[in-house]
Amino acid sequence: MLLEKEIQKLMNELGKSEVAKINISGTTITARAFEDASKLFLSTPVYRGGNFIPKSVRQCLTQKAPFDEDHIKTSLKVDEDNFQIDLNYMDTVDHCNNKQRFIDLLEEFSWLAEKWRGYLDEHDKNDLVRIPVK
Repeated sequence: MLLEKEIQKLMNELGKSEVAKINISGTTITARAFEDASKLFLSTPVYRGGNFIPKSVRQCLTQKAPFDEDHIKTSLKVDEDNFQIDLNYMDTVDHCNNKQRFIDLLEEFSWLAEKWRGYLDEHDKNDLVRIPVK
């Protein structure tokens, strides 16, 4: 559950600099307001590959995740330079025009990020090379 003061701080930061960060259950979410604060963009990393993004992780990005139904519309973006995959959300501010709807949006986005992390990590294990020990 998000604290009132955290939400107020986030909204104040967005009003001043159009970019703010909030931590929800260990997930750091970057929020950006743009087009005269009429649109909201949320982003958080869901996979970090070190120096490589495995083939099985890339393949699951093209498939529908088993948990990705009846939720907010998000997208995944591969950051090739940093070997990272980000979960993104963008919509008009009208969609979260009151504080409770904004809190619900942040909590759902955080929940989806955790689900994607687990899903991508599970696929990451598919590319591990098994070495039998004698």
